[in-house]
Amino acid sequence: MEFRQLELFVAVAEELHFGRAAARVGMAQPPFSQRIRGLEAELGVELLTRTSRRVALTAAGAQLLEDARSLLARRADVVHSVQRAASGQAGTLRVGFAASSAFGVLPDIVLRFRTRFPEVKLELDDSESLDVSTALTTGALDVAIIRAPFRHEGLTVERLLKERFVLALPARHPRARQKVVALSSLATEPFVLFPRHSAPGLHDTVTSMCLAAGFSPNILQEASSWPSVVGMVEAGLGVTIAPASSQALRPKGVVFRPLSGAPAHAELVVAFPGSQPSPAAQHFRVLAHEAVSRSGKNTSE
Repeated sequence: MEFRQLELFVAVAEELHFGRAAARVGMAQPPFSQRIRGLEAELGVELLTRTSRRVALTAAGAQLLEDARSLLARRADVVHSVQRAASGQAGTLRVGFAASSAFGVLPDIVLRFRTRFPEVKLELDDSESLDVSTALTTGALDVAIIRAPFRHEGLTVERLLKERFVLALPARHPRARQKVVALSSLATEPFVLFPRHSAPGLHDTVTSMCLAAGFSPNILQEASSWPSVVGMVEAGLGVTIAPASSQALRPKGVVFRPLSGAPAHAELVVAFPGSQPSPAAQHFRVLAHEAVSRSGKNTSE
């Protein structure tokens, strides 16, 4: 049974006249009548009673009319859904992100995307064990927002944001009274950092900055989420160096100070497989750039 046969049957079932039904679907009456006969033969039932004066539905025909309308409507829904998925307006988008990228920027991007594309289901993955490169190349993720440096063969990486680093320290810390803190003065301070496996780009950049300033950071505690890092800083367990956008969360009991002698910048990138993202990932990419541009968070100057 084909959808075309059902369309022809619905036409004659609604018109109850072969001539009008054939004209409605743009066919000559003889081949139209043959198609209806063929449908009855295929189903092994009589769908219509025919006399010289009238055409009427049998019980089987009335049932098929109900089912055919439902099937044809469902077909239209499927076609619509497929077309919307192909244009990135429906379906599922799997987004990976490192814990260090969540503060400041990601919430705004997600809000914009949900507002513009409410029919796309967003699946966000920030698990500690997530290998972003592998997940993108194998198709487990469609797009990711992570901290640079990040490079991998077969992936396209675009910079979203370049910003200064700042020092986060307990409000009661003696250095909290300083307007600017020299990076080299932190040589004896205990540090709280993201573990390298969860934010390799951020971890390596901070470590390299400290080495360039003449010391290796004394990493006393590690935490895989920004709230945990901030909580440890507030508790006096150490200080941390974070991208400037982290100040947007305004954690209680923690103050931020500009750093002198810190030449490196924090970079946030968007990455996707190949040279062209999927339609939904393309929408996400565009909105990510838009969110950063309109937020004024790019503090590289």
